[in-house]
Amino acid sequence: MAKRKRNIQILFCVSPEEKKLIRRKMIEAKTKNMGAYLRKMAIDGYIVNTD
Repeated sequence: MAKRKRNIQILFCVSPEEKKLIRRKMIEAKTKNMGAYLRKMAIDGYIVNTD
């Protein structure tokens, strides 16, 4: 197997509803690769906190 550029895994659990929401947002973003989508959101995404 060739050396991977990204060789560290980060695992987390989601509920079925959260997975559906992630898939829906992926469709809106026009991407099919969940790993790429989650990496992009974790690095460049943002969270809006409303009080």
